[in-house]
Amino acid sequence: MSPAPPEKSEPDLQLREDMLQHLVRAFIREGYTVKGVLGLEGFDRPPVIQNRGFGSRRDRVPDVVGIDEVRKRIVFGLVRGDRKSLDSEDALEEYNVFLDHNEGLESKASILLVQIPASLLSEFTSIITHYIHREYWPRIVPVAYAQDSD
Repeated sequence: MSPAPPEKSEPDLQLREDMLQHLVRAFIREGYTVKGVLGLEGFDRPPVIQNRGFGSRRDRVPDVVGIDEVRKRIVFGLVRGDRKSLDSEDALEEYNVFLDHNEGLESKASILLVQIPASLLSEFTSIITHYIHREYWPRIVPVAYAQDSD
C-alpha cells in the first residue's frame, strides 16, 4: 500500500482540490462514471492497483478512477500540479502501473488521464514520449488545467 502523501501547505491543498474537481468534471464530460476520488468529500476512495513489477514495486492508488461504460474499460486519473511532479521516479512508476493495468485487453485496456497545468503541456508530452513505452502513448490523455478553467 502507498504511504501517505507528504504534508502540503494550504495553497497547495487548495490547488490540488481545484485540480481534482476539474479532473472529475473532465471525466464526466467524457462520459465516464466516476467511482472514486482521493481526497474529495462525497466520493469513495479509489482502489489500490497492483504494481506488477515497476520500480519500487509498491501498489498505487490513483487520484480518480472511473468506468468508460461505452468501451467497457477502467479510466484512471492523476493530478500533477507542478513540473517536478511530472517525471519524478514516483510519477513515472505510477504512469506505468496504471497503463499496464489490463494492457492485454486491447481496446478495453485501461486509460490514464493526467491533469497538468496548461503551461506544462508540451513538457509533459516530451516526458511521456521519452520515458513511457510507445504502445502506451495512445492511452495517455493530458488534461490541461488553467486557474480560470471551468
